[in-house]
Amino acid sequence: MAFVSATASLLVPVPSAVRGGASASAYPQPRRPLLPPLRAAKGSNSAPVVLESKVKTKKKKGSGAGNLPGALDVEIREAQEYLDSDEQEPVSDNFPFEILDEEGMSVVILKRDYKDEKIEVIVSMPNLEGGPEFDDEDGEGDGESAGKDDEEAEDEDDEGAGDSSVSLKVVVSKGSGPKLEFTCTAFREEITIDDMLIVEKTDTKGEEKLPFEGPEFTELPVIVQKGLFKFLEQRGITLSATNYMHDYMVTKQTKEYIRWMTKLKDFVRQ
Repeated sequence: MAFVSATASLLVPVPSAVRGGASASAYPQPRRPLLPPLRAAKGSNSAPVVLESKVKTKKKKGSGAGNLPGALDVEIREAQEYLDSDEQEPVSDNFPFEILDEEGMSVVILKRDYKDEKIEVIVSMPNLEGGPEFDDEDGEGDGESAGKDDEEAEDEDDEGAGDSSVSLKVVVSKGSGPKLEFTCTAFREEITIDDMLIVEKTDTKGEEKLPFEGPEFTELPVIVQKGLFKFLEQRGITLSATNYMHDYMVTKQTKEYIRWMTKLKDFVRQ
């Protein structure tokens, strides 16, 4: 389990119009200061920036075809080459969270204390179209058809790149009292609050109860929505923090991908 620390600056998130549970499951581009205006959740026309994937989604042709161990070796080698060339931004002492990263797990836990509160953030793997596929150095074809295929592949990359995000479940607690649970999606240029719940401890004995969970987040008054965004920002949920974690999770995803492929290769070769 690794304990790390990184940089954060105050950047304003933007809400979405979706309600759903936290996902516990892309690739980074250079950071730059961005200060998008805060807008009400309902009717927002903002769109995340289109970013270039560090790991391309170009389909392989021929590498290890019909030979599972050989195909796995190629995939592991290319993933490792990407990992070796990955220049992850060093961690800054200003990053407000302690990072708990357990090998083999699909999420990373962030923890910190804020005044009399305890903050816990569950960060998922990056959400990518098609999953991690690495550069194919053995591409087949040439001439006009190959150029056309490359252009189509780049177009597909651009269409899917804008969907790159990480899901966050943010839990804010005070002693033994109720907790606030936020389900968020962090894109490169905005953070959306998809859901917010007040979770109270319930007596497990007796008949089942159905507590009132409150309105949809997007049905809250705009001034309340803005206040909740500010609430999260003060507790460390900022664009600089989530962009760092996006890059961190891309690297973790690659490591776990190599580990998983290696286990599969060892099994089929036994």
